[in-house]
Amino acid sequence: MNIFKRFYTCVILSCVLLPSYAFAEPILDKVEVIQTATEADIHIDFQTQIRYIRHSPTKATSRIQIFLEFPEYQSLGLALPIGREFLNSPPTNLVPAFTVNFPDQKINSISIKFKKPVKFRITPDSSGRGIILHLPLPKGVEPLPSETNASPPPPVVNSMPVEVPGIPAGMPMNDYASKLVAESRVAIGLAEYPKAIELLNTVLNLPLTTSSQMAQELIGVAREKNGEFAKAKAEDELYLKLYPDGEGVKRVSQHLATVESSIKTSGTGDKKDKKREIREIHETTVYGSWDQYYYDAHSHTYNPAPTKNSSRHDQTALVSSINLTARSRQNQYDSKIVFRNRQTMDFLPGKNHSNRDRTDAAYLEVENKDVDYLVRLGRQNGNTGGILGRFDGALLRYGFTPKYRVNFVTGTLNEYRVDYRRHFYGVNLDIGPIAEKWSGNVFFVNQEVNDITDRRAAGGELRYFDNGRSVYSLFDYDTLYNRTNIAMVQGNLQTEGGTNYNMLIDHRNSPILTTINSLTGNTLNGQYGTLNEAIRAGITESELRTFAIENTLKTDTALFGATRQVTPRWQLGGDVQVNRTTGTPGRSQASIDFFKKQFFNNNGIDPTALEIENFRRSAGGTGNIWTYHVQAVGTDTLFKDDTSVISFSYSTSDVSRSQSILLSNGFVPAEKWRIDSSLQLLRQDADPNTMTYLISPTFRASYRMREKVTLEAEVRFDVDNTFNDDGHTRTFRDAAFIGYRIDI
Repeated sequence: MNIFKRFYTCVILSCVLLPSYAFAEPILDKVEVIQTATEADIHIDFQTQIRYIRHSPTKATSRIQIFLEFPEYQSLGLALPIGREFLNSPPTNLVPAFTVNFPDQKINSISIKFKKPVKFRITPDSSGRGIILHLPLPKGVEPLPSETNASPPPPVVNSMPVEVPGIPAGMPMNDYASKLVAESRVAIGLAEYPKAIELLNTVLNLPLTTSSQMAQELIGVAREKNGEFAKAKAEDELYLKLYPDGEGVKRVSQHLATVESSIKTSGTGDKKDKKREIREIHETTVYGSWDQYYYDAHSHTYNPAPTKNSSRHDQTALVSSINLTARSRQNQYDSKIVFRNRQTMDFLPGKNHSNRDRTDAAYLEVENKDVDYLVRLGRQNGNTGGILGRFDGALLRYGFTPKYRVNFVTGTLNEYRVDYRRHFYGVNLDIGPIAEKWSGNVFFVNQEVNDITDRRAAGGELRYFDNGRSVYSLFDYDTLYNRTNIAMVQGNLQTEGGTNYNMLIDHRNSPILTTINSLTGNTLNGQYGTLNEAIRAGITESELRTFAIENTLKTDTALFGATRQVTPRWQLGGDVQVNRTTGTPGRSQASIDFFKKQFFNNNGIDPTALEIENFRRSAGGTGNIWTYHVQAVGTDTLFKDDTSVISFSYSTSDVSRSQSILLSNGFVPAEKWRIDSSLQLLRQDADPNTMTYLISPTFRASYRMREKVTLEAEVRFDVDNTFNDDGHTRTFRDAAFIGYRIDI
């Protein structure tokens, strides 16, 4: 009965407290903790595509900062939402309790705060919409059998998290690596295989040393003795690839043959006819969070004479959010009830400032891990299988083999401020993993507004995921318009020397080509709220599709970047990016109107004149925009256990140039406090004779009042000086929020 009492209380709170408008579509989606053979994996999923850039620190810590990029937002020229978002960890004994929050330190990053320090490593997941934190299993938790091993692995004597000693001051890197390899040999001799694996992984993550080759040989042995035959095979193959003339080639080749023989004789190479082992589980939990934040902003503009000065109240709103998950696990059944709602009371007058209530998720999910099916009913997020965002409907998944699962989906897109409803149905086939590294899906989706086809598309996703290497690609082709909607590939590569490379090539329509796009253009001038109204006025479906094509921009992005740990405290990263936006004449104003709407939905305020002008220039078909970005991230720089970020970017195009510097620091002055501060300096030259200088300091403080109650406040100032032929215009803007969060 306690679970129902807690759930009922939370529902009452969500109904009583301040119904209102919510900011943009959320960035964070959900978090799950999954036990693997030797680790606990934390999966953090997003509601949009993400690209992992780097993280800090690389040592054991209680707070991790992960830097990301968001291709879908970049393609629209949109800033990320500024509303605070949180996800709490589900109840588990696999990892310490933690909280995920976004945004962090005024940059494209999330932070994960654990209850106590943890050792970890981070990889992108195979979907292109998530990241995975890998943590060692805690003491007392039995490792699961390896996925590629039919029988249980050899007994593990020591499954405790391994504290790898840091490099002593003044010790050369080669000596430090040699010391860890020697300790790993001792651990193997004592049958402490997880400890040996952790020590050897540390060596392999260092820049290349004289011990790297031996570490690569030994880790294959350690994994084989730990029962991880597939991983041992991969490590041996990597050794032979990296060191074809190495002195251990003969030993590694013999060991690889032994591992392959073990896999073959035990029948672990292909388990398509084997059912998963179902552990006896009886568990019911409720978890989530409740938060409220009050946002306020003003701007004061001082124009040259004879133009009058002006003051404006930009924002005053109270945003309330609730995030609840009730989960019941009964042997092979895993059931969830998920409810996420954001409400805002907007106190400003005007039609754009009416109160709103947005339910981001409200669904029931039932999964059977034995038969391998999943049913999800209600409001949910659909970023795969060609579905364009949140919808109300049903998803049915059935796995007829462990490597092939078919998904059927149908519903109505959940959209706001529209006079129409878009209904769709689709089918997609999930494939993989193939050869343990490849996976993907193929899909078909048909979308209609009443009896008019809005979108009919086919495509697929292809993913490659290996230790240190990942590639995600997406192709979406509209068979109704015979045009490519999205063609995208992004990848990450972690080298043996510790350098991380990332790349992105992206071509897409912005927004995605649909018949609805015809209503926003200059031709129809927004005079019709629905497609049927336009048809009743004498416009044919063929003409509507022509208008839709004319009103849809195309964006192209290419990016290449790299990150490397240059000292024990500092890592250095950078990237080069080129963007290009093209469209038909007359589309500019329609795209600007769309940009204004999306910007307001994302941030709760209207864009400034500078932000509108920047988008106008980027969407005007003015050629390539090149951006060069360098970022240094340090720990223990100004204060103990702090994080400092120094970012510099330079952007140039045919019509404008900009330079930006961002300085940011976050530290913990006392046990329950955290202080974040940042300073951004921006200079922009826009032809013909316009120059803008922006200074923007920010200060944020948070205080953990109790174990599950946190108070937080932020103040930001923007000073904008613009010089042009009309003289000097100065704008002061202040923005602040204050609020609290209660973990449930």
